[in-house]
Order: sequence, then structure tokens, then C-alpha cells
Amino acid sequence: HFILATAGDVDHGKSALVEALTKTHPDRLPEERKRGMTIELGFAELQLPAPFPPSAPMQVGIIDVPGHEDFVKNMIAGMGCVNLGLIVVAADDGWMPQTEEHFQILEYLGVQRLVIALNKIDLAEEDEDFLREVVKDELSGTAFENAPIVATSAASGRGVSELKQTLASILDSLPDPPDIEKPRLSVDRAFSVKGHGTVVTGSLADGRFHVEQSVVVQPQGISARIRSMQCFGRAAESAGPGTRVAINLANVDLRSTLVSMQEGVGRGDVVTAENFGKAGRAGGRRRRRGPVRRSRCPVGRFKSLRTAHMPRRLRPRAGRRRRRASASGPPARRRSRRTAGAGCGARKRARRASRRPARRAAPRRRPRSPRKG
Repeated sequence: HFILATAGDVDHGKSALVEALTKTHPDRLPEERKRGMTIELGFAELQLPAPFPPSAPMQVGIIDVPGHEDFVKNMIAGMGCVNLGLIVVAADDGWMPQTEEHFQILEYLGVQRLVIALNKIDLAEEDEDFLREVVKDELSGTAFENAPIVATSAASGRGVSELKQTLASILDSLPDPPDIEKPRLSVDRAFSVKGHGTVVTGSLADGRFHVEQSVVVQPQGISARIRSMQCFGRAAESAGPGTRVAINLANVDLRSTLVSMQEGVGRGDVVTAENFGKAGRAGGRRRRRGPVRRSRCPVGRFKSLRTAHMPRRLRPRAGRRRRRASASGPPARRRSRRTAGAGCGARKRARRASRRPARRAAPRRRPRSPRKG
């Protein structure tokens, strides 16, 4: 079992190429089909024959991501536990800025192998060899400069079989997803089904889940139980690493249905085993681009690299600022009665008004004497 994720700019034919590979259109929402543009994550299953006959066929779960820059958060949410990346570049459009952004995201998230699909090759005006050289120039100096480039056309079916062979040969060379008996499911979708309750989907890694197993939703620490699970529409009693799985959770609600917006499960959470440990905190420091540093999280803690929208209220650390001022110089200025108990915005406006110089009154003008005769 392996996970493959697409990448590339909008209108470069990612969904059409996935449909040509799997005979399944990944767009689920009516708005997506109406606009002809992927908005949410799409999923499809691909069965690839092994390159060598004795080997068993490979089951690949494909994650189709949106290419528009406004939906880059949705794209990142589907990049957990990806074994192979498929960048789709339109031959009539070339390597675009959004293609470069998706390429860098794949690098940052640690995707090891990559395949370039030169789609819409039947609409290209330039020579195919010239287009390949242009893509190689974009990949030069990176870890994927030797990535294979396959010319395809989702409309006519040209190059689809060659692309399948390329994907099969690369996936066959990869080691099997590790099973360290610490399962974690990166949630990229969370919804409710009438008569069943809360359902979450994601990519399973580092262990196995089975029905009636007790789990914990991280980082909130909510205890739940696996009521049932499916793998691409088929009921399953258990699932291993490297599979796309949908889990029906008991004793947990959706985050969007709660008033506090801090409890429940939603996109960006991680479902782990109950004995996995507590989630650690990660600071908001910026790091330079370069080799990944070794994690400082305590042994046994869980570290997540997911994305989620969580409402927070920020306030300045005024107490610490006043202590520093009193220790180094004159005593800090106390809050006046006017600003006592007011919010941060009221205190800022009062402070600006106190610093603003007073306006001088305009001199009175003497009335003009009436003109004589």
C-alpha cells in the first residue's frame, strides 16, 4: 500500500489525469464540477501491476489536491504520509509560479520521490524535447533533478500506460511503509453521516488500526472508539500503514458543530492509539531553509505537522514590559482611570491621544472697520 499525491497549477489537468489513470473522477462537490476547478481534496484508488510477475499487485491511494493559490491550505492538509509525488505541468502553459510553490511544499514535507507528468502534450506548440529541457532546468540543483518526465494527454490517453509503468517501477523500488506499532491517522476530512455519527478520513502511518480499538484525538486528548472503518468504500476490520482509511468514531463530535471551537475532531487533528502519549508543543519560530534539525520533543511525545484553523485571542504582555521598565529606569506609567478595565484597543487609542501634541487655538481676527464714504 502506498500514497500518491498530485501537485501543480490550476487548470493543468490534474483531475483529468487522475480520472484517466483510475477511471474515477476525484471531484466530489457539485460546485467543483460546475466551475471545472478542484476546491477540496479528492481521492481515488489505483491498482498497479507489479513490474515483476512474482510480486503482488500494488494498491495506491491517490490524493488529488487543488491547484489554485487560494486553496493552498487544502493542498497542504492532504500531504501527510505521501510516498510519491506527481507534479502535473501543462505543456501549453509551462512551469508556473504555483507549480513552483507546490514543488517547494513537497520538498519541505519530505517527499522522497517525484514524477513529472507533461500533460496536454497534444496542445503544445513547441517541440517535446524542448519542453523536457525546460522542466529539467527548473529541477536542476534540487534533489529531484533526475526525476522521470512522462509526456501524457488525459484527453486522448496518450502516455497514460507509460505513466503507470513509471509509477509502478518507482513504487516497487520503495520499501514497504514501516510498522512501528504506533499508528497515527492524519485527518484531512471530518464529516457526519446520518445514522453513523462522526467519520474522519486520512492517511494511516506507522501502525495498524482495527475495529473496536480505543483511540485518542490529538492534540485535544479526546478519547474515542473505532466503531467501523472502510478502505475506498469497502468495509475492513483492520488497516495497515500506507492506506487511505475512513474511520467511524464513537464518543466524539465534529469541531465545527461545537460552540467553543476547541473540542471535537476536525481537519488538522491526528488520531493515535490511547497509549501513544501526549502531544508536545511546537514554538512559532522561523527557521532557515536547510537540513531538518533533530526534534527536541521528549521521547514518547507526539509531533504533528498538520494544519488547522483554531480561533485564538492575542493580548500584549504588558505586565512583563512594565517590570522591565521599572527595573532598568523610571517606574512604569500606571493606567489611568480612563483606561482601567478597557480593552487593548481603548488603551492604545488613549495612549496615542496622550502623546499627541495639543492644538493651539487660532488667534481671533479683529473685525474690519467699515469703509468711509
